[in-house]
Amino acid sequence: MHEVSAMSEIFEIINQNIESYSLKKVNKVVVKIGESSCIDESSIKFSFETMAKGTICENAQIVIEKVKGHELLLDSIEGE
Repeated sequence: MHEVSAMSEIFEIINQNIESYSLKKVNKVVVKIGESSCIDESSIKFSFETMAKGTICENAQIVIEKVKGHELLLDSIEGE
């Protein structure tokens, strides 16, 4: 299940942003997934929700946008 590995890398970026911007809570994470990436949307959501438990990302909304190509991209993070 490469979605877990991919989400782990995305969480590294999220955590860098949490630190850089001194966020106390993450409300929303937007991820773009390429239509040709073979990444399963439900597995990405499950991985995010699992990794977010017990962190300031817990209960954050994850929004997945389909785009052309093969990419998996952390598009934006909304927080306080």
